[in-house]
This record gives sequence, C-alpha cells and structure tokens, in this order.
Amino acid sequence: MRDVMVLFSGGTDSTVLVEMARRDERIAHLFYASFRHPARKQELRSFYAGFRRLRNAGEPVKCSEVGLLLRAEALDIGAGEPGARVVPGRNLAIIALAANHAAALGLSEVWIGATAADRDGYADCRPGYIAAASALTEPFGVRVRAPLADMSRAEVMALGRDLGAPMADAWSCYQPTPSANGHPYSATQCGTCNSCRQV
Repeated sequence: MRDVMVLFSGGTDSTVLVEMARRDERIAHLFYASFRHPARKQELRSFYAGFRRLRNAGEPVKCSEVGLLLRAEALDIGAGEPGARVVPGRNLAIIALAANHAAALGLSEVWIGATAADRDGYADCRPGYIAAASALTEPFGVRVRAPLADMSRAEVMALGRDLGAPMADAWSCYQPTPSANGHPYSATQCGTCNSCRQV
C-alpha cells in the first residue's frame, strides 16, 4: 500500500528515507517545505532531481513544494561556522503542513529524517518530540514517524549504500560556499556546519 509521504529536503537522511519507503513499496509523495534560507536553491535542485529519478524509474510518486513563512535568522551566520542551526518551530510547522496534505491525499504516514546524531543539537528531532507531534496529527488519520531516529550517521550512510540510495546527489549543507562565477548551482558544501560534519 502506497501510504507514505516523505519530508524530502534532498539531503542525506531524507534520501535514505525515500529509498526505505520505496523498498517497502509504500512511497507515495515527496514533500518539500520551502522557506528563505541560504541553501534553498541547492535543496530544491536535489528535491526535484530525486523526484525525477523516481518517476523515471516508474515509481507512481507525486510531489509538493509548499511555501512556509519562517524566521530563519539562525541560518544566516555565514559559511564556515560550526554548530547547530536551530530554527525554532521549524519541524513542527513542516509536520503540520505535511500532515494537512497527507490527510487530504488519503495518506496515513509522514516520515521525517531525524537521526540519533540530531538529538543533541535539535530538540525537535528527539523521539519524544516526534511522538508528541504524531499525537497531534493522529486524530486526522496521519501518523508521524522517524524511522532513522535510533541510528547514528554512520549507520544511516551504511543503510543508504545497502539500499542503493544516490548519496552523492544529496545536498545536506546549510551554508553553501559561493562559486567564483556566482552561479547558485555551482556552489559547494561548506564542510564545517553540523550537517556537513555528520556526513
């Protein structure tokens, strides 16, 4: 039964989630919450590349890009700076939007790519937070799951390789380093933000 909506940013963790749902023949929809942040263009490129790859492979998957008004000053600290980039309420807002769309489409689960590596820096990636979010969406017939929640980044990467996930195409960096020609799609990943350091 194809009943899963994956919150897909085009990053490493969500790329693995897509392949898990695909393996189980449950993938139905990719969901991207678009808001102003430094890596938005790179994420969108990975998002639509992933969607096209699934469609070209014959998967009956659909996608949604939905605008979200979030204040995300935490993501403007500049390339090369280590540490977590916490956008208060981001996952709660994204989950609420995704659950709304999933319920309207008759889908029963929303998957988010929270991992054990995220717990220290991001309160909204912890199992208790995900369980609380799910309790709020379940009355509308949608469960929120984080299938990677107990996995280290190394375990996620290993699972991705086992599933044949296109890890090289993923974009997980929060702070892209601009290219010399200024083209956004020629930017490189900074290598120092939390997301880069965990890959």
